[in-house]
Amino acid sequence: MRRQRKSIDVFNISFLDLLSGALGAVIILFIVVPKNEKPVAQKPPQKQEVCVDNSQALDQCQKIVAQQQELIKELNQKLKESIKPKKEDSVEKITKKQDDKSNTNDVGFNFKGKNVAFVIDVSGSMATDDRIGEVKAGLKMLIASMGKDYKVDIIYYPGPNRSSYYSLWGVLQSLHNLKVKEEVYGFLARLTPNGTTPTRAALMYTLDQYSDLSDIVLLSDGSPTKSGTTASPDNIDDIVKQVTTKNRLRKVQINAIGVGAKNFSKSSNLYKFLRNLTKSNNGFFYGF
Repeated sequence: MRRQRKSIDVFNISFLDLLSGALGAVIILFIVVPKNEKPVAQKPPQKQEVCVDNSQALDQCQKIVAQQQELIKELNQKLKESIKPKKEDSVEKITKKQDDKSNTNDVGFNFKGKNVAFVIDVSGSMATDDRIGEVKAGLKMLIASMGKDYKVDIIYYPGPNRSSYYSLWGVLQSLHNLKVKEEVYGFLARLTPNGTTPTRAALMYTLDQYSDLSDIVLLSDGSPTKSGTTASPDNIDDIVKQVTTKNRLRKVQINAIGVGAKNFSKSSNLYKFLRNLTKSNNGFFYGF
C-alpha cells in the first residue's frame, strides 16, 4: 500500500500572528517616538515701542527748574543777610563833612557835597537831535529830586550879547521851597542853542564865583572853542591843566556829562577832554 505524503507549510498561522504583532509594534513606535527634525529658530521678541508724552516731561522739568531758581534766590537772600559789615574799633570821630558826602548819592549821582553848580553848553550844536531838550528834561528831574539841604546855581555858555557865559543867580541858592525850584525850571525852559563853545571861560568863572562850591557838573556836546564869536578850537590839554591848577587847593569835584555821547568815539577831542578833566579833578563822567 502506497504511503501518502504530507504537505509542508513554511508559514503557519501562529507565525503569521507573530509577524503581524511585531509589525504593529514597529508602527506604533514610529508614530510615538519623535523624529529627528531640525529645530525651528525662534524669532527674538520684538521690543514694544513706548509712547512718551514729551509735554508732560517738559512741564515736570520746568517745575524742577523753577523750584531750583526759587531755592537759589532764598540762599542768596540768606547769604546777603548773613554778611554784615564788620564794626571797626576806632577812636576817630566821624566828621560832618563825611556824613554829607555819604548822603549825596540820594539823587543818583555821587556828588562830593551839596553845593552844586551846573554849567550847560548851549552852543548851536545842542539843537541837533534836540540835545538841549534832553538836558532840560534831565536837569528838571534832578532838581526835583534834590532836598532842601542842596544849594545850586545854573550857568550856561555862551551867554547873551556875545558874552562867554551867564548865570541864573550868581550865588548858590538853597532849594528850600518849591518856588525856588520853579524859578530854576523857568530858567532852563528859556535856554536856546546858539553860538560857539567857550568852555574854558565858563569853568574859570564858576571856580572864581562860588567860594563854597563842592561840585561842578559840566554838560556839553562839543569840543571847546576859544571865547568870542570865533569857532577856533581851544587847546583841550591846556584847559585841563589850567582848571586843575586853579582847583588844586579848593578840591572842587568837577564832573561831566557828555550829551550825544553815542555820536562821538573815544578818540574824539570831546571824549578826551571830558575824561581827562574829570579824572584830574576826582569827578565822574557819563555820556548819553
